[in-house]
Amino acid sequence: MGKIFRKIQILFAILVVIGFSIPILQFLSEYIPNPSIYHDRKENMKVEYENIQLPKNAQKIQESIYNKVTRIWISTDYTVEMGRENIKKYYQEELTNKGWNYKGINNGTLCFTKNDLLFEINIENNKFHTSLHFAGHGPNF
Repeated sequence: MGKIFRKIQILFAILVVIGFSIPILQFLSEYIPNPSIYHDRKENMKVEYENIQLPKNAQKIQESIYNKVTRIWISTDYTVEMGRENIKKYYQEELTNKGWNYKGINNGTLCFTKNDLLFEINIENNKFHTSLHFAGHGPNF
């Protein structure tokens, strides 16, 4: 009985080590051939984000750029003198003209994609929140 329990214990330990090793190996397989991949991705995201024109009377409340190891996202809050439908219409036109694909509304949030990026807009009254995420494959998402 004790030998069986010990074998199960060793097997469990091996599975735990393998389970924790997979994300690390994924990260290293992407990072080693291109050490600047996350810095480059962040810079490319900033350029894409800055290329999106705001509605004329939008005023920035707060902007944040988050960078946690391999996850990068940009988030901004605005106020604007426009209704929800006008904001939605404005961004659908603005983003589709710049090559973004409208993916619909998910839990009240407008979603657009372009290559490996996801741009989300959450509208509440005369305020809206935008965020840009890397949504590609690999250890980032």
